[in-house]
Amino acid sequence: MFTAMTMQEAMAQVKSQLGRDAVILHTRRFRKGGVLGFFSQEMFEVMAAVEPAAVKQPSVVEKRRPEVAQPSPTLVKQLLESGDEPRLTALQLEMANMKKLLEQVVQKMPTMGKKKSPLLELLLANDVDPLIADNILQGLAEEATAEKDQQLVRQLLKERIKNHFHRIEGIMVPKDGVKVAAFIGPTGVGKTTTIAKLAASFAVKEGCKVALITADTYRISAVEQLKTYADIMGVPIDIVYTAEELKSALYRHRDKDLVLIDTAGRSPKNQYQLSELQALLQCDARIETHLVLSSTTKYKDALDVVDRFSICSPQKFLFTKIDEASNIGLILNLLYHFPVGLSYITTGQNVPDDIELANPAKLANLILRD
Repeated sequence: MFTAMTMQEAMAQVKSQLGRDAVILHTRRFRKGGVLGFFSQEMFEVMAAVEPAAVKQPSVVEKRRPEVAQPSPTLVKQLLESGDEPRLTALQLEMANMKKLLEQVVQKMPTMGKKKSPLLELLLANDVDPLIADNILQGLAEEATAEKDQQLVRQLLKERIKNHFHRIEGIMVPKDGVKVAAFIGPTGVGKTTTIAKLAASFAVKEGCKVALITADTYRISAVEQLKTYADIMGVPIDIVYTAEELKSALYRHRDKDLVLIDTAGRSPKNQYQLSELQALLQCDARIETHLVLSSTTKYKDALDVVDRFSICSPQKFLFTKIDEASNIGLILNLLYHFPVGLSYITTGQNVPDDIELANPAKLANLILRD
C-alpha cells in the first residue's frame, strides 16, 4: 500500500519499489485528519503488487482483449502545452496499469460475463457503498477458496463489519457532577421521542436525577409532547429561547445527574438556522452533542446532513427508525467516513422500551441479512 499527498507521488513510490511491471490493484482518494471533514488533508492511496511469473495454460475459451479508454488527445495536448509532465506521466502510468489489470482479469475468467461474488452482492443489496464493500471484502475470496467453508467466510465478514463499529459510546453519567447531552438533527427524525425514551430509561430504570430542557420553540406540539412526558416521569422541564437562557437553566440543574436538551429540527440547507444552533450549543463546553439521523435516509442525503451539521461538532451519531429501514448499510457507510462514535438506535415508538445501546454484532447481522 502506497500513500502520498498526490497521485504522482504515490505512483512514483510504486515505480521505485515495485518496478515498471507493478500492477495497480486499487486507488483511493481520501481525507486525513481534521474534524468531520474540516481542515483535513487530501491524500491518495494506491494498492499495487507484482504479478508472479506463471506458465500460462491454453484455454478453450477465447478471450477478447479488453478495450481500455485512453486519455483524450485534447487532455494530453493541454498537459504537454502546460508543461505538466508529472501529471501526464502519472496519467499514462495509471492507464497502462489499468489496461494490464484488465487483461489479467480477463485471462483468469473462465467465461465471459463473470458474476460478482455473492458476498459483494449481499453488501450492495443492503446499501453498503461499493468502495466500502470492496475494501471490507479484500482477501476474503482467497480465504473462501482455502477453507471451502462459506459459513466461516461469512463469519469472517461479520467480524470485519463489527470492527467498523468499534466506538460504541452511550451516555455515561458521572459519579460526581452533571452530564449534559444535546440532540440535534433535521426535522422528522424523532429527536423528541428519543429524548423521552432516554429520560425514562435513566430516571425510572437507573434512578438518576434527570432534567429536560427544550429549545424547540418552533413547534408548539414538540414542547407540549415533551412536557407531557416530563409530567408522567416526574422530572422538571425548562423552555429556553436563547443561549443565555440555556446557560441559566443548566446552572439551575447543576444538582442533577443528567440534563437532556431537545433542539428544533433544522433544515441542512438553512445556514442561518445552523449557525443559530451552533451559538446555542457553545454556551457550555460540557454539552455532548448527538446528531440524530433516520436510518431510512438516503445515503447521499445523509452525507449532506452530516456535512452541514458538522458546524455544531457532533461527537456521536444516534440512528432512529431501525425497524422501518429495509437496509441499514447507511450506518456502516457514515461511520466509515466520519470519525465519531455511535451511541443509540431506536427500534419503534414505544417509550421507554424501543431504544438500546448500539450493538456491533446486531448491526452486522442486520447488514448481512438476505
